[in-house]
Amino acid sequence: MKTSFSTLMTRAAATLACAVLLCACGGGNQQAAAASSPTAQSNDLTAKIQALEKSGAIPALDRSSSIAGPDANNNGVRDDIEAYIATLPITPTQKAGAMQAARAQQHKLAVDLADATALDRVSELGSRSIKCVADSFMPKRQDGYDLIKKIEAITANTRERSQQYIAYNRARSGSVSRGPTGNTCDP
Repeated sequence: MKTSFSTLMTRAAATLACAVLLCACGGGNQQAAAASSPTAQSNDLTAKIQALEKSGAIPALDRSSSIAGPDANNNGVRDDIEAYIATLPITPTQKAGAMQAARAQQHKLAVDLADATALDRVSELGSRSIKCVADSFMPKRQDGYDLIKKIEAITANTRERSQQYIAYNRARSGSVSRGPTGNTCDP
């Protein structure tokens, strides 16, 4: 039986949500959860996340404090995200679009927030990547949008990265841009 991409994404998101909820509630034993220290709870959550990563239910992600993270081949996409995209059951064209979206997300974390021109350029890269991914998933555009949301989430997977992404969005707040037309996929 062939499983659709959106079904796989939904299952992965549901698995991650269940793991987080189970960790948050301490497995149902309220007295044990109240008695356990924040460090013990953190270690338990870390162990559960590592088990999900090892099983392949969720992607194994870099959790270093570096905002950029490792990019050994200097292609603008963090190595862990590139590895995740490579495992997806999608076409080569869709993977190329996903890589373009991942590069756009990385730019959002690295842009000089005081440079209005750079912010506009990065916003345009993001818009172009969104259209590229959505077009590559035609007629099931929603699958493309779901993938973009997943890439956005895993790119901002640490406190430092999330704070930088929030700062980028804050810097872009109130801005207006025009949606791209034509073929927006990178060559």
